[in-house]
Amino acid sequence: MLSATQFDALTVPITDLYEEYITSVIEDIARRLSKMDMTEAAAWQMQRMIESGAVYENALEEIAKLTGKSVPVLRQTFEKAGVTSMQFDDAIYKEAGLNPLPLNMSPAMVDVLKAGLVKTSGIMNNLTMTTAMDAQVQFIDAANLAYLQTTTGAMSYNQAITQSVRGVGDAGLFVHYPSGHRDRLDVAMRRTVLTGVSQTTSELQDARAEELGADLVQMSAHIGARPTHQVWQGKVFSRSGASNKYPPFIESTGYGTGDGFAGYGCRHSQYPFFEGISENAYNAQDREAMKSKTVTYNGEKMTVYEATQKQRYIERTIRQYKRRKAAHLAAGQNEAASAANVMVEKWQARMDDLIKQTKLSRLKIDGVYVREQI
Repeated sequence: MLSATQFDALTVPITDLYEEYITSVIEDIARRLSKMDMTEAAAWQMQRMIESGAVYENALEEIAKLTGKSVPVLRQTFEKAGVTSMQFDDAIYKEAGLNPLPLNMSPAMVDVLKAGLVKTSGIMNNLTMTTAMDAQVQFIDAANLAYLQTTTGAMSYNQAITQSVRGVGDAGLFVHYPSGHRDRLDVAMRRTVLTGVSQTTSELQDARAEELGADLVQMSAHIGARPTHQVWQGKVFSRSGASNKYPPFIESTGYGTGDGFAGYGCRHSQYPFFEGISENAYNAQDREAMKSKTVTYNGEKMTVYEATQKQRYIERTIRQYKRRKAAHLAAGQNEAASAANVMVEKWQARMDDLIKQTKLSRLKIDGVYVREQI
């Protein structure tokens, strides 16, 4: 089993790498925007074409560097998740008198771990590749806007470039899905890693249960779970669905669907349960307390889930202003960079205030901050 806190901590090293990539690409765009010559239309159009190609090539180079860094980190993340999860579960199996093989000695489980790593790595790579084109489009759009504002007299050259640089910094980079949907890269990567780890560890647990003939599983539970997951968290289920006492696992939790257990961004985990040996960790009263737990923020009463959504919004905003600051510095716009830094500090203070009022906390695990409710 993995706790919600452990899930959060596992995603941080990867998402930090991708944030570095976003910043490096934005800085490159900002530097090129700051050197655009808008005094003559034909020269500007030629420069825009050349620089947009250079933005694309630079993004591809940065992606290559990112891949070299991210693959080993992702492998370490999956191995750590698998080992941690199975150590917890195997202790329960041993208490039940069973003898599970070590993770690296079970061919079926090693195959599951490898397949999960390859699948997640492939998704991440495919999504990241779309950001090179996104970076190029952002450069062209920002250059076009600055040129229009300058030539129409709406803004001075410096004002137009500063605004364009700010817009690029605020936007960050987007990934583009085949469906046409797009997401911010940092959001997409966190969700992809979290989902990959969740699905892979669950498949490892399924493989272990099959090896040892175990049928019952208990779901983990945590305060602040999304409402649709609160209905089944902390309960015991039958994997086969043949039990007369416990409800069927897959049908009850939505296991295998995007919105269900081990779906998009899910931080729940399963672990073996043996009737007569295991003790139910979450009774009905505990589950209801988790579900009904509320906090107050600026005089407004809300669920812990709603409060964590505000916390994530503030975190995204802090990252936005940090990127804006980096873009202005790369463009040599120190005054604008200072103004962006003021906003970083303002939103960090807002985060501190949210934590103080709601009693949410940012726990530090292995040197990184993760969300968790006290």
